[in-house]
Amino acid sequence: MTEYPFVSVNMAAYNAAPYIAEAIQSVINQTFQNWELIIINDCSTDNTATEIAKFSDPRIKVFHNEQNEGIVYTRNRALHYSQGKYIAVLDADDVFLPEKLAVQVNFMENHPDYGMTGTAFQIIYQEQKTLSKIYCWYAKAEYFPAILLFNNYFVHSSAMFKTELAKNILYKPLIKGCAPGEEYQLFVEIARSHKLYNINRELVHYRQHELGISKVREDKIKEYIDIIVKSQLKRLNIIPDQVQFELHKSIHFAFSDLEMNHISNIKKWMNYLIRQNNKLLVYDNFFEEYLARKWYDIAKFNANYGLKMLLTYFTSPLSWHKAVTWTERKFLIERCLYEFKIRVLKK
Repeated sequence: MTEYPFVSVNMAAYNAAPYIAEAIQSVINQTFQNWELIIINDCSTDNTATEIAKFSDPRIKVFHNEQNEGIVYTRNRALHYSQGKYIAVLDADDVFLPEKLAVQVNFMENHPDYGMTGTAFQIIYQEQKTLSKIYCWYAKAEYFPAILLFNNYFVHSSAMFKTELAKNILYKPLIKGCAPGEEYQLFVEIARSHKLYNINRELVHYRQHELGISKVREDKIKEYIDIIVKSQLKRLNIIPDQVQFELHKSIHFAFSDLEMNHISNIKKWMNYLIRQNNKLLVYDNFFEEYLARKWYDIAKFNANYGLKMLLTYFTSPLSWHKAVTWTERKFLIERCLYEFKIRVLKK
């Protein structure tokens, strides 16, 4: 009887010679040892193949593309060879912390209705060889389909997902000749049938350097993200003009220091999203709950507008959603009234 690995770690590599040994070693160092590491060398022109060959662990399985095929083909080829119950992604210039696989396997095994998890991470700044603060884009699991309508919320090297899901969906190129950010579409499609979650624990170091895909293809990544966001809006029968689209994208990052006119436009757009979803039922009830929480946060962080903010906030149906407590509304009222009094006194 063949004994299969429990986790398949997928690594696509192209000209990663300076970093790939550290990435491979970080898999070998895992406290969870029932894994296979599938490396697809995408016809690198540097010493990537030489660096890979330094490792003799039988769990490391290396395949070489005969010509440079690009990231989508290479990631899908890794999926094809994967035999594990779960797939963990590790880009060739990133690093797993030792308990990364153990923590995620434990979560996935205890939450079978979840299709994917990510984790908190730190950025390795190559120039200074220093680490950033720890980032975790934490959110309630049920909110992720709504969050992904605005932007990606996961670092790819932090992701672990069910193999059967990934093999059915695959990575898809949306821009001819280029596919940066291809993981975003995968996450969106997983979220349509399964829960997603970000584990609030630092388990990955994500490297930023001038030769990284995120740097080299920065403009294309933005273009790709826009295509994915627009495709999701289309499911709500929304085809925004450029002004509307920029407004929509801004909601993901909207917190303090917003102009009052912009806040009013956000209110109108959120209400429009709700109306369209009520007609078409693309998202469940957590869609409106997420927007209600987001709308409250925007009001709270812009309470300096005083009575203007109160009036704008409470004229939206989202302000009365049960996801916002009476205690929170009371806090917002008191804060806005305080800001109003301060302004009056200054005059």
